[in-house]
Amino acid sequence: MNRKPISPSKYDRKSIEKNRRNQMKALSFKLCSLLPRQSSKEIGSMSDQLEEAARYINKLQERLEVMKQKRNFLKVQKSVSSNFSFRCESDAGRGPNQESSLEVHANGSTLDVVLVTGVQHRCMFKEIIRILTEEGTDVVSAGLSVLDGAVFHNVYSEIGGSGLENGGASICEKLRKFVAGEN
Repeated sequence: MNRKPISPSKYDRKSIEKNRRNQMKALSFKLCSLLPRQSSKEIGSMSDQLEEAARYINKLQERLEVMKQKRNFLKVQKSVSSNFSFRCESDAGRGPNQESSLEVHANGSTLDVVLVTGVQHRCMFKEIIRILTEEGTDVVSAGLSVLDGAVFHNVYSEIGGSGLENGGASICEKLRKFVAGEN
């Protein structure tokens, strides 16, 4: 039996092809390890795994596009709506340990007022609502709760036709002055 010796170029090609196959296996294994495991599916052939990876990547791309659209929508919505908020803390006219805290948050035509006072200042709730209604807002909901000697006043209202540009700033200023005791 005469065997021809393997030429170096043929040996190199075989070696190169073997290395390429090993690299492809390693890359395929890495790719499949990045995919979420699904217990109902067994590991199939290499082509099945690659198809599953392609479907998963396409699904991720679609989700990414939806999230980008949602982000852009929220950016536009945020820039269109007039957002402002302020925090005013004052202890004028209160006891030494009774600090009042006023927070006003406006978003679009909604105005949220949160006032925290001491127990002896429950009448402030009525005055906050009075100021808001005098300024032409519609009080949607209002609540008062007492916890550990602090009274939490929450008022949610909507600003009418004038919008937040004109009415919102004056409402915030009147509320700030009232809480600071400047009335």
